[in-house]
Amino acid sequence: MNLPRRFFRGLLDLCCPPVCPLCQTLREDRLPFCFDCTEKLVTPPDRFCVRCGGRRFQRLENKEGCGRCRTTRFRFHRVVTLGEYEKELRLLVLHAKTDRSGILATAAASLLAEVRADDFREMALDLVLPVPMHRFRRWQRGVNAPDLIAAELARYLERPVNSGILHRTRQTELQYMLSANGRKENLTGAFALKRPDWIAGKRILLVDDILTTGATANEIAALLKRQGAKDVWVAVLARAEGMYAQAVVGKREVVEIR
Repeated sequence: MNLPRRFFRGLLDLCCPPVCPLCQTLREDRLPFCFDCTEKLVTPPDRFCVRCGGRRFQRLENKEGCGRCRTTRFRFHRVVTLGEYEKELRLLVLHAKTDRSGILATAAASLLAEVRADDFREMALDLVLPVPMHRFRRWQRGVNAPDLIAAELARYLERPVNSGILHRTRQTELQYMLSANGRKENLTGAFALKRPDWIAGKRILLVDDILTTGATANEIAALLKRQGAKDVWVAVLARAEGMYAQAVVGKREVVEIR
């Protein structure tokens, strides 16, 4: 960073000190959240299955994944996640779904990139794609958090991001209302590629805000693989299991779990 940039950055911090978007306290400039909130949002990676990102202590696991990984045909290579969909991270993801400023989704994506940097380097990615939202639901919410998360991860990774290649062909039912089998049926044929030639031979990072059964990521990964993608990785802010895998209902909030 050159001297003029340091000067103006210091002047900006003096006039508008960086604050944590969750608790509004002063934070270090290097991280998007304060130290206390960062600790609450991030789950140590040794608690996750190395493949699907599920809770390691719930299932026996080896280098190829947990028991569920060995009985479920996941079409993506691996899931990288910030933490478990509980407490502070759950609240962050809930609010990011309707935060039109994009501050929360962008800050969370920045934190994900920082704390899982080794995982992202291992991927040697070519392209970043967000999970698309149907245009009617996007009009209702005003924002698609995966778009913002993908854009920030792509900036960090210095890779292209394209939110127009992948799109939903129809409006699907909310996933939280369905069983595991129902989720798969609900998503069958729900996605399409506008330019399949753009993804042939590419190593792709698919980005979403939450992953539960993996039905959405699996459907899209299968589509990308059929069109010639070399490999598909998945990055999400939160991995939901247990009570949150069925539905999340807050004060007048019903959240779509994918």
